Amino acid sequence: MTAMVIEQPCRIVAIGDIHGCTHALDAVLAAVDPQPDDTIVCLGDFIDQGRETREAIDTLIALSQRCRVIMLKGNHEEMLLASLGSESAKNSWLMYGGVQTLNSYRFCGGIDVIPAAHLDFIRSCRDYYETDDHIFVHANYLDDAPPEEWPEYVLRWSLLDAPLPGPHMSGKTVIVGHTEQRDGEILDLGYVKCIDTACYNYGWLTALDVTSGQTWQASRWGVLRESPKEPKPQRWPLAMGAD
Repeated sequence: MTAMVIEQPCRIVAIGDIHGCTHALDAVLAAVDPQPDDTIVCLGDFIDQGRETREAIDTLIALSQRCRVIMLKGNHEEMLLASLGSESAKNSWLMYGGVQTLNSYRFCGGIDVIPAAHLDFIRSCRDYYETDDHIFVHANYLDDAPPEEWPEYVLRWSLLDAPLPGPHMSGKTVIVGHTEQRDGEILDLGYVKCIDTACYNYGWLTALDVTSGQTWQASRWGVLRESPKEPKPQRWPLAMGAD
């Protein structure tokens, strides 16, 4: 008898705001076990606040050799890049987590401690990523305009807050980060899902298979959550903060 091989469909897995928490990232990736045909979409803010930005970027670069990786630009990546040409922008970035990023590179006095390869990796981040069924963006969206028309403030800074956007005109589900869900649960409004579950602030780093709905979560110390809860439909975000 010939054994039948059942091919597993390729997955699209979104990962929320990492914020330099490389132990959480390592644990989530080990659980997801990305395959060559999978696509991993990182929703931005993979730097700052946590202590291991350098290690997290190394992990993401290595991951890109293993499967397809889509990196989105968050407000923290925007602040870092702006700081390269402005002293005032650098001072602002340092106040919002840049110090921890520089310390991960054994900071010795200047932003040039960050390797060119890492800066190029950050510069390569996209504003958004779109598939047949989903739109991925760091912060928020306009429901009555295509993604290419969304302003930078909406893409990277706007909170998923009142007034909440409605379903996107395309009918696609929007996947976002940025607005911390401090109870550690995915905010699921059906037409939009927020998976920033406050990893740095003692919550979880969340990975979401956007097709099957399977989730994986890990703490900043790299401990997997035993039974991540199914996303609960909610009428309102549980947190008004952004990281």
